[in-house]
Amino acid sequence: MLAKDSGVDPKKPSTKSLKSTKSPKSAQSPKIKKTTIAKKPISTKNVDERQKLIATAAYYRAEKCGFKGNATDAMQDWLEAEMEIDKMLKK
Repeated sequence: MLAKDSGVDPKKPSTKSLKSTKSPKSAQSPKIKKTTIAKKPISTKNVDERQKLIATAAYYRAEKCGFKGNATDAMQDWLEAEMEIDKMLKK
């Protein structure tokens, strides 16, 4: 049987197959509730200021050792400065 004989236009997409693929609402995935970590948004200015404070504190830590450390020491200085600044900012 040809499409011409069946009364179906071969150039026109069939909507019958589209209707049958819809899933019932009960089969849809459950909605996920969005939560926020911080109560107020962190501004770029605050992040930049924090980074400057950490860099300054890390610099002074390295200066105490006469800048004789290696990359591992620099990382340790940064991490300790980061903890120190974060403690200070939480107060």
